Amino acid sequence: MELDARHLKVVCAIADAGSLNKAAARLGLSQPALTSQLRRVEQVLGGPLFIRTRQGATATSLGEFVVARARPVLGVLDRLREDSIDHCGSAGGRRPLRYVATPGPLGAGLLRDLERLWPGGATLRTEPDAAVAAEITADGQQDLAAVVVYLPPGTALPAGLENLIVAEEPAFALVSARHPAASRAEDGIALAELSDAAWALPPPSSSGLMAAFVEECSRAGFTARVRYEVEASAARELIAAGDAVGLGQATFHPTDNIVAVALRDEPLRIRHLLLWRTASAIAPMMPTIAHRAREAYQRAVDRSPHYLAWLARPRRPPRAHRQTAASRTRDLAPQG
Repeated sequence: MELDARHLKVVCAIADAGSLNKAAARLGLSQPALTSQLRRVEQVLGGPLFIRTRQGATATSLGEFVVARARPVLGVLDRLREDSIDHCGSAGGRRPLRYVATPGPLGAGLLRDLERLWPGGATLRTEPDAAVAAEITADGQQDLAAVVVYLPPGTALPAGLENLIVAEEPAFALVSARHPAASRAEDGIALAELSDAAWALPPPSSSGLMAAFVEECSRAGFTARVRYEVEASAARELIAAGDAVGLGQATFHPTDNIVAVALRDEPLRIRHLLLWRTASAIAPMMPTIAHRAREAYQRAVDRSPHYLAWLARPRRPPRAHRQTAASRTRDLAPQG
């Protein structure tokens, strides 16, 4: 076997993720397929690149050496690909705009506008991890990203990325229609009233949800019992069945047997951001794209009766440490 860029990406992905399972998920491979590729690379390079334990994968001395040499090579190849695509575009080619989004109202909601604005149309990739979406935008694999992050701060942006805040909103508790809190959806409840609940939340990620949630539960005087770490569709099934409660964005799409309940004093807030490379072809279009993104977000708000009801009622402003007037920031979840 001859070594190629695909093999170098595998090695770097494992080093970045710290585990073969996480690296396989990021690369869209099965864990056995990734393990097989790693073994072949190790055979070519003459020794093991990682030590695998229950805690994850740690690079050996040889692994650290290979990763350090592989990163510049992959950077050169990425720039070559990007420059070639841009060259074709300037010569009359019409490649699509590559758009990546974490789950939220700006994913499919903005896609049609992007298809109309960009001469070659647009493609959409969904990515659950905000940091991964930022990284693949920074390295030229994607042109534009829309990410959802929880405040306070999370992962710093890679170098060379700009970002713009589209909207900021409170998080809502999601409960079964049979839950006692469901009848108080508009009036809202205190987070502490859910101290005895079993929670269904996404696994920890760079969105900052888990870190912000743990911090706010501590402020409210309890330690939450996160019984289920699951993706969104499984969480909805558990919540609808009454087996758990969860958290949702303000624009949570109405779902049978699930009620979105306001949390008093807005203990958890969410920010929607657009990310793009500073010197990219899309940069001059960002004012127009930002305007369309805010329209897409408003359309999602208009489809969310619980959020419209929350917006219509008198309320106190969120706590001072949650407020920000900045329209741009260098962090995915800015310092407060």
